[in-house]
Amino acid sequence: MRKTMALFIFIFSLVIMNVAGASPNAKQVVLVPYINSTEETKEYIGEAVNEKLKEQFSNEKYQTISGENIQALLVNNGFDVSNNVLPENELMAVLAKETGADYVIAMEIVHFMNSRHVSYFSTSAKSEVKLKYKIYTTATNKVTTLQTMGKGNNKVTSIGIPGIGTAMKRGIAQAMDEAFVKIQQL
Repeated sequence: MRKTMALFIFIFSLVIMNVAGASPNAKQVVLVPYINSTEETKEYIGEAVNEKLKEQFSNEKYQTISGENIQALLVNNGFDVSNNVLPENELMAVLAKETGADYVIAMEIVHFMNSRHVSYFSTSAKSEVKLKYKIYTTATNKVTTLQTMGKGNNKVTSIGIPGIGTAMKRGIAQAMDEAFVKIQQL
């Protein structure tokens, strides 16, 4: 009995926290699964993108619509994520209409340029990333396209070899932050 009561209280508190954290004025956002068109397929790239998306769109201003629902809608509308193309404008409008979203956001990682620089006292790894976005805004019934660029650096002084992964994650974060500022202005 105590276990059942404890479980009930735990679930009830989770529901209350979700309801309390959800702002009635929060913009509803559909995030189309991102595309990585580069040859860089390391797991930490996806983790960095997903972490940044969660940071940007899971707060009092924005709420994301369940990814499972989005995947089903994409399939039902003939969109195959494995084709590695951003959705057509018409599909983005359909997604917004069927989900009640204020924004539909699709992103593609277009380019990585990585390099290492070595001097007598330091070594650095640098990464430049280019992202392409398509954003459908329900209020204006328009699709906006934009590209952002981010640069990441990971420097080690004295002894050591810096990882390019940290530089790549920093580049992704910078480019996504720049895009987020632009999205907020739509």
